[in-house]
Amino acid sequence: MSQMLDAQARENGTKFLIYPQNRTVPGFENPEVVYINLPPGSIKAGPEDDEMYVVDALNKVPFGEQGSPPFRYRYEGPHNPAVQPNAQGYFDHLRPEERAFSAATMYATVRRALEIWEDYFGKKIPWIWSNEVPKLLLIPLVNFKNAVSSPAGYLEFGFPDGDNTDIPHCRNFDVLVHELGHQIKYAVIGIPDRPTYEYHGHHEAFGDLVAIVASLHFNTVVDHLLNNTFGDLFSVNELSRVGDLKAGRSIRLAFNNEKFSRLITEPHLLSLPFTGGAFDILVEIFQRNLIERNLISQELGDLSFNSTVGQQHEIREQFKRFYQGKEAEFKDALLDARDKFGKLMATAWLNTDKENLHYGKVLGNILEADRQLYNGKYEDTIRSSFDWRGITTETMLEPLQFQIHVVDELVTV
Repeated sequence: MSQMLDAQARENGTKFLIYPQNRTVPGFENPEVVYINLPPGSIKAGPEDDEMYVVDALNKVPFGEQGSPPFRYRYEGPHNPAVQPNAQGYFDHLRPEERAFSAATMYATVRRALEIWEDYFGKKIPWIWSNEVPKLLLIPLVNFKNAVSSPAGYLEFGFPDGDNTDIPHCRNFDVLVHELGHQIKYAVIGIPDRPTYEYHGHHEAFGDLVAIVASLHFNTVVDHLLNNTFGDLFSVNELSRVGDLKAGRSIRLAFNNEKFSRLITEPHLLSLPFTGGAFDILVEIFQRNLIERNLISQELGDLSFNSTVGQQHEIREQFKRFYQGKEAEFKDALLDARDKFGKLMATAWLNTDKENLHYGKVLGNILEADRQLYNGKYEDTIRSSFDWRGITTETMLEPLQFQIHVVDELVTV
């Protein structure tokens, strides 16, 4: 979302509370106020708006399992009363210890991330299933170990490790936005008749990248990230750890050394080299901003991109020297890189064909988007970020039969 539209939401929007990272991560113990870009009073109890609604279902098993109420036009199983806004039309009065908080924060996370990416795509994102059901159904607290995004028009979320006393997935920003990313991909790219392995790998990468960019719209995330890394983002940090869980675990790492292999067909593992290559582009755009604004040296930027393990401490110390006293300038450079990268990926994805989708074709679309948006300024960066991972414009695997996307998000790497 552009910084201008972000400011517009703060001025005229409806307040909610969201944890931008898992609350067990130091520095993120408290939720943050966010502004949904809809005026107070326009979001109904539920919460519900014209495109989505939350149902806090009771004693529900996952859809498709025996005993689960059917989902057709609108969910009709047992559920708690709809969550009400306060007298001002806001939902930020709800406390984390209340069950209703989960319903409100799930809605706010999905709506906020959708607004961010509709801005990058430059248009409304129509749900792929809208002819059958009018609104996206959000179910926050289902007693199972999973987080599911279905092309039938719903998101239903459980708990890590199946423990319903733990922090539910619906309060984990990265996990929830990753699953929304699947809905966005269904709408923007579509579902092919015969998906390739890379379609499914890209499906996971798409969700991770949607979540990474959305997380950079929290001041707490950006400030914490820069204050802890000093701008050295080629590292394991809050941004590169996708889906932080308790006890230092995370679901996947965007900062990785994974390379494309025709022997890997499991979607989450196959996603890693594509996610890693795209993440490198984001960081490189940020570092080029720093260099062009005389905030770091060209030598440090080159060293950071090609560093070895033994050089990492010295690189971090150099970044620290440049960062101190220039904190606001570094932040502005990162927000600009965030928006350039978001627009780059959205433009590429709009031109991606669902049929015969291969990483090489998506890479070609990224290069074309760079030419269209930035006159090819980042071509070398884009190519180098993917080439060493074995992803070129010729990269492809064999097709396979389509399976409906149901994800166990707790794949660790």
